[in-house]
Amino acid sequence: MSTLFFVRHGQASFGKETYDRLSEKGILQSQMLADYFHQIGITFDVCYTGTLKRQITTGEQYLNSCESRNMRIPKVVRHEGLNENNSRDILISLVPSLVEDGSVTEADVAGLFQDKKSFQLVFEKAMLRWVSGHYDIPQLARWTDFTAAVNGVVDEIMDTYGRGKRVVAFTSGGPLSVVVQRALNLSGEDTMQVAWQIANTSVTRFKCTEKKIMLASFNELAHLELKGDDSLITYR
Repeated sequence: MSTLFFVRHGQASFGKETYDRLSEKGILQSQMLADYFHQIGITFDVCYTGTLKRQITTGEQYLNSCESRNMRIPKVVRHEGLNENNSRDILISLVPSLVEDGSVTEADVAGLFQDKKSFQLVFEKAMLRWVSGHYDIPQLARWTDFTAAVNGVVDEIMDTYGRGKRVVAFTSGGPLSVVVQRALNLSGEDTMQVAWQIANTSVTRFKCTEKKIMLASFNELAHLELKGDDSLITYR
């Protein structure tokens, strides 16, 4: 049996022109996680990341820490199946129907990227509408397509590293929640509720063989909590 460590990326640049970039706090969170892995003696046989900058940079903090300690650097695999869903396209496609049926107001939409409460309200309603499958739009990737891509990566990891290995995957909240969905057989709506609880650089562990995957722990934050500073725990 192998252990899979799925890590959500560090804090990105919410509200900035380029979101796909770690903030200073996101880099610090990632460095703290790397140090923690070394402190508790966890090493990896292979390191997966998505192809998004925030995912790669989070993983690089661990890889760089291995190099600085003259430790073996694990094999690195980049896979688009670990990328986050395109929330921008989801919002653009589904927000008009949310306004039309009164689920959100024009004021909520106007404050989307300036106010975190407005963003959360609109974002949650749009994502739940997307996973329901009742509002498919031709130009918008479907929830089922997204989950299939994530599960394709999980299949690859299980087939290749399903016995006696430690694998780390630096990804995002969406893909990570899909792996939890697979392990616990959750609905799409429940999977979204899971995704919204996943903190930056939190660790979720799975046990697997080539045929089966099981949840071992969820949303571990010890590397941040040990500092006694709640501001280090972020979700955006």
